[in-house]
Amino acid sequence: MSDPLEQFLIEYVDAVGGLADAVEPQVYDVLMPDAATPQRIALDPDALPEHPSAQLLTFGSALLDDLLERAQTRGQIGLAFLDDAHLHPHALAQRVTRDVVLPEQITLRVENTRPLYVTHSLFWFEVTYLGDEKEQALYPLAIDRYYGRQVRYLDELLSGERLADTRRWTFADASTVPLDQAYLAARDAVVRTVRAEVNTRQHHAKTRLVAQTERMKKYYADLRAELAERIEKAQARSDEVASLRLRQDALNREEGVRLDELTRNAQLRIQLKLINLLHIKIPRLFIRTHVTAKPRSVPTIHPASLTLTWDPLIEKTDALVCPHCQLPTFELHVNRQGVLHCTGCNPGEVG
Repeated sequence: MSDPLEQFLIEYVDAVGGLADAVEPQVYDVLMPDAATPQRIALDPDALPEHPSAQLLTFGSALLDDLLERAQTRGQIGLAFLDDAHLHPHALAQRVTRDVVLPEQITLRVENTRPLYVTHSLFWFEVTYLGDEKEQALYPLAIDRYYGRQVRYLDELLSGERLADTRRWTFADASTVPLDQAYLAARDAVVRTVRAEVNTRQHHAKTRLVAQTERMKKYYADLRAELAERIEKAQARSDEVASLRLRQDALNREEGVRLDELTRNAQLRIQLKLINLLHIKIPRLFIRTHVTAKPRSVPTIHPASLTLTWDPLIEKTDALVCPHCQLPTFELHVNRQGVLHCTGCNPGEVG
């Protein structure tokens, strides 16, 4: 089936539990679950003379807009699994401990490893730019719900060929940050991304406004000059000029209205809306480690254990959470009290 509209129609009707019966090529009788009688739909305009009661499904048609809106509403929240990653990497313990930088007096020993499903929430935000024109853009963004961090490997998550609607493994789910917290993190990230685009658009809008205002003022100045010349000639002939002076007042009012309209249209307004949400569960290896200090170096280490994670999807160790400030890091230090902390922490405040 090469026609994308025909494929969309068939898949949509099947997804909502309806029936689509092919009457002839690109002509269907469609029965929706909430309808009592079938509806004839034609995708070929040439078929309409033979099927006058059919509705035409084509790009830009009201029928297609209605189906797309229904499909979008139906698919606002989904759940999928991406679990075809390699869960038995070679020399995992050595690779993980090598990725984490520790002070010389600290030893990290892997105690056990277990896989858990980590939820990734993929948000689709629609940004609408309202000014003299209306433009829309779509921004997808994913949040790792275990760490609460933005995911950088969107391409893998957006690859529908790897997604499944059922889980392959019996692994438990890892703990997750609340969905509202993940949403706020995603929204803030999108706002930061959009801000540069907004600044650019506002600059262009101001530049256009200056040029349009100058042209508008010159236009009305020429009209007033022409009208003043007519009044002067009429007065020289002792003709009545009251109507011409009324026209002057009308021109001034009209100019003010037009200039106000230009200013309003130049004001850029932004609308941000979440239109779709997909939760994707992906296995990740959770590695529990024991932390010890070499003899006569520092007191007992706090914390005495750390949980590291290995992401099979990108085959890398995740940045661990600093035990002191909770920020992501790959490098830990230890103070005189034996408290672990990252490079960004102030050692004087640790412990």
